[in-house]
Amino acid sequence: MKRYGKLWDKLISWDNLVLAARKSQRHKRDRVSVQNFNFDQEHQLLQLQRELIDQSYQPGQFRTHWIAKPKQRMISVAPYRDRVMHHALMNLLEPILEKHFHPDSYACQRNKGTLAAANRLQKRMNQYKYALQCDIRKFFPSLDHIVMKTVFRRLIKDQKLLWLMDLIVDSSNEQPGEMNWFAGDDLFSPIEFKKGLPIGNLTSQWFANWYLNDLDHFITSESGIGAYVRYCDDFVVLGDSKADLKNVQLEIESFLDKYRLKLHKNKLFIRPVRCGLTFVGYRLWPTHRILKKKNVHNFRRRLKWMQKSYAQGHLDWPQIKQRLNSWLGYASHANTKTLIKTLSKQWKFKRGYTDHESCYPRRQLEQQCHQRCCDLSRQQQHANESQQQHRIPSRPALLEGNTNDNPFAQNHKVYGPCERGIESPGIVPELWFLISDSQIITVRTDGTGRLYRTSCLSFNKKCA
Repeated sequence: MKRYGKLWDKLISWDNLVLAARKSQRHKRDRVSVQNFNFDQEHQLLQLQRELIDQSYQPGQFRTHWIAKPKQRMISVAPYRDRVMHHALMNLLEPILEKHFHPDSYACQRNKGTLAAANRLQKRMNQYKYALQCDIRKFFPSLDHIVMKTVFRRLIKDQKLLWLMDLIVDSSNEQPGEMNWFAGDDLFSPIEFKKGLPIGNLTSQWFANWYLNDLDHFITSESGIGAYVRYCDDFVVLGDSKADLKNVQLEIESFLDKYRLKLHKNKLFIRPVRCGLTFVGYRLWPTHRILKKKNVHNFRRRLKWMQKSYAQGHLDWPQIKQRLNSWLGYASHANTKTLIKTLSKQWKFKRGYTDHESCYPRRQLEQQCHQRCCDLSRQQQHANESQQQHRIPSRPALLEGNTNDNPFAQNHKVYGPCERGIESPGIVPELWFLISDSQIITVRTDGTGRLYRTSCLSFNKKCA
């Protein structure tokens, strides 16, 4: 295998650093950290260049948070300055790695992704009867640092560039993993071996894909199997015999032991391709594909959240449109014509008061306080009403002043309890008080003393 050198000067060049700064700020220019860096970009890049030349560069502290869906994971976010350096490094490594990655590996590469992986697998499913589906247990937290540095040196021989790559790996924060023992380990080996890459870094995605590149070539070259597709740590092996796939499974487990990785036993199975496979967010058959039920349920939940947020003014229509188009682009690559037609009937967004609770905790607290104040005022209002007797006049009552001068002066016929008994008709005026250009408060004397609100643009629509 060819080894690459003389890459350091390209890494620290000014053009490469400027290109890295432009890539790292893509779709993130409104963030404070990006704006602070761009405000003094030349000075920041010169300082980063000097630290790389002197080899005094040190990565900063990660900012971490947890996510619970689709499963619990710790996401680590590097400082923006470090992210610029990650892009500068990958500007050099990306063209090299794309030449050496297996053609059936679809993660972290240009013109590849989940859709390309699904298309490739579905095409190969038409040629074979059985499929072995595997998933590596705790993949990112289980990546061994010593093994990874060895993989680096098989392809790169520039010592300064290797120093930077080793520094990125060593500066990884502690990842929540598992205690696994392999052949030749003693009792304390799982503690002595440092492992794990932070989920969220650009370099982590490429290094992890690089880590499994040897597995790709081993399965397709040495195992003698028919077809193979991998996306990150999820891969499928196809064949015409269950016995052959079982032997391949044992070979894969033995190979991964050298890289200190384990297969997920609960996600390891061999089944006929006519039963369908779950891969990269789709349910795949040789003839068609559909969306995973879990993904559809998540979209329904997200749709309700968008409706609440739009009603309360937290989201605007362009933001909602972008989210809907994103999901439609994903769903349109499956047989989902009937599903989209059914879901589109629920896509109704309108501004105004919503009875549902807010999606923001602070807003929920404000709504609870407001509701409590309204309940107290309503109780006091009912107490005052019990001491007073409201009488509905039996003849038309007009507002004071000329009705032409007051365009909101109207007489309305009402029905309700009064001195003449239940459902006795009467005609009472409505008093309109202009509060702003968009709202008018209407006070009706209908025996309850309720406060009605309406809009200047629609007098006939009143919301309590």
